[in-house]
Amino acid sequence: MKKFVSTTTLAIFALLPTSTFAVTAYDSPSVSIKDPGSIDLVTVINKLITWVLLLVGGIAILFIIWGGFQYITSSGNKDKAEAAKQTLTYAVIGLVVIVLAKVIVNLVTNTAATALF
Repeated sequence: MKKFVSTTTLAIFALLPTSTFAVTAYDSPSVSIKDPGSIDLVTVINKLITWVLLLVGGIAILFIIWGGFQYITSSGNKDKAEAAKQTLTYAVIGLVVIVLAKVIVNLVTNTAATALF
């Protein structure tokens, strides 16, 4: 268990500079502030749903990684291997549902935006 925690901690710290660079590399030097009255409800709902789906998608990816780790460390034990396959299957199904949810949200918000305006 200590080896797993050490490896996971090392992986997180190895990826931190990459994410920090990604944020700073795409920052623009000029900041534009939108008029709060110009933001419509459809845009706010779409952004909120996008953030929620990104969070849930990240959790699904973590479950895929966890299922892969379980499968690799099953050491030929059929029960553990079956549990890992089940974790992987459910995580992939969850990821597909998340992608389909995003597609449906985009369709509904685009239809609502064109119907309202």
